Amino acid sequence: MRLVLALPGRWFRMPLGDPAAGERIRELATELVGGRDDRAGTRIALRRRLEAALERAGAGGAEQLHLGLALEPDVPMPAVASVYPGLPVPAESADADVVLAALVPLVLRAAHEPAGGTATPGDDDRVFAAGRSRILRRPAVRDVQADASTGNAPASGTAPAAGTVSAANTVPSLTIDYWLTVPGERRAALLHLDLPLLAPAALLLALGDAIALAARFEPTGGLAEELRADA
Repeated sequence: MRLVLALPGRWFRMPLGDPAAGERIRELATELVGGRDDRAGTRIALRRRLEAALERAGAGGAEQLHLGLALEPDVPMPAVASVYPGLPVPAESADADVVLAALVPLVLRAAHEPAGGTATPGDDDRVFAAGRSRILRRPAVRDVQADASTGNAPASGTAPAAGTVSAANTVPSLTIDYWLTVPGERRAALLHLDLPLLAPAALLLALGDAIALAARFEPTGGLAEELRADA
């Protein structure tokens, strides 16, 4: 089964492996930031962020990559949503709750043990029920690039004020991993969101949760997929 997203606002689905992807990213950065010379630093920073997202998606074997343009016509949101096939889960059955119970320690160990930490959930980790699926949410704040004037950056996981931009023209991002159990399978797919902290983190978490809860699984190779391919 494949995960289908219902994304709010305007998004562009980036064809993975498209040789013209770099040029399309430059066009998107100009559309979102504008082409004025005094916006060049912000435009370059956004372009590099989108290029990094494309590179991570390709390296990680992503199945889908969506670049956000705006939530509403006057509310730009340069977000990134990527979908990965996920991983098999060693559960005793394909029941969603049983798969989730086996998934949680698996994900936590992978996240913490390489760094010598304990496999404990984060403060904002949550579990949701979504129809025949269960969802594990794991958010984090990515480090801000060092400030050009001070050489310093906030500590990892510290959220600066919404909309704060450093002298290096970067905006910290809220990244959220949503692990969704696949109905009828001992597997969990991964939806990864990267949302610039242009609004309070609580609002962005709510946005991410809405995206994850609106996602649905469809059988692969069905009529709906054929129609999308022909569109």
